[in-house]
Amino acid sequence: MVTIFDVAKKARVSVITVSRLLNNPKIVSTKTSKKIFLAMEELHYQPSQIARSLVKKRTNTIGVIMPDIKNTFFNSWFRYIEDYASMHEFNLLLCNTDEDPAKEIKYIKLLQSQRVDGVIIVPCTKNSVEYLFKSNLRFVLVDRLYKDLKTDFVSTDHFQGSFEATEHLIRLGHKKIAVLRGAGVLYPDIERYGGFVKAMEKHRLKVEDNLVLNCEFDEAKASVATIELLERKNKPTSIFTFNSLMMIGVIKSIQKMKLSIPQNISLVSFDEIPSYDIFRPKITHVIQPINSLAKEAISALIKRIKNPDYTKSIRIFLKPDLVIGESCRKI
Repeated sequence: MVTIFDVAKKARVSVITVSRLLNNPKIVSTKTSKKIFLAMEELHYQPSQIARSLVKKRTNTIGVIMPDIKNTFFNSWFRYIEDYASMHEFNLLLCNTDEDPAKEIKYIKLLQSQRVDGVIIVPCTKNSVEYLFKSNLRFVLVDRLYKDLKTDFVSTDHFQGSFEATEHLIRLGHKKIAVLRGAGVLYPDIERYGGFVKAMEKHRLKVEDNLVLNCEFDEAKASVATIELLERKNKPTSIFTFNSLMMIGVIKSIQKMKLSIPQNISLVSFDEIPSYDIFRPKITHVIQPINSLAKEAISALIKRIKNPDYTKSIRIFLKPDLVIGESCRKI
């Protein structure tokens, strides 16, 4: 393996001069730099990132911990994260937890051992966030907030998005609105349900508990729940799912039952349906500003990395948009 000593010998300079060029190129003359770079090219030398990080006390690497790589929202979000990280000359290490707290802690420890400069995390448990505090790793939470913890946080305004989606259905005359949600533990789920309830209360409509079902953000569970809802004697006129994976399950069951959208049932989803542009009818949905979520998360973490003494928490809430499709009929 080619070393810094080989480069120095080839360029006929000292090892210290080569080291200076790698770590602080401004202090090496142009003439000497050209000699060293030419030697590196001829020897196919690659500088050691680990060695350089020990000198600079920075690896220019960020860890990204996401809960479900199958979820199209997180897929798209990571793509933008990668773009913005590259713009700032940071590399990424991606970890997928599958909503498993044990895997999440394991990945945090792994990133810690890799000396990453910081972590962007969509946590599945509060314990992971508390561990991050103790680890002294710089980090930013995305999408999921624990209000009693003082953390940097970037999120969509889930409450407002859900409120607008529910009010859209109400204005079309829907009163019996079924909601497919999570277990009421995660921040987005809690906020989205809060927005739904607020809209119902504003229009003096009763929230029927038997129309609010925990489907754990799972496609299969949403599919089963849809059949159960639509086989009831007193069935709902619309279904609002709290993510796009559940909406896919809903649509599959409606097709299986040979029912029509929106003639037999109106649909609204939080998050865009995959292949939205080619799907018919187009599903009305709340779209999150994924590009901005990525940009703000990277910016917040880099600010923390470059200003470690900055003590004020960064809290950013971004406005979602309601995209009107063809899946809701007027009652």
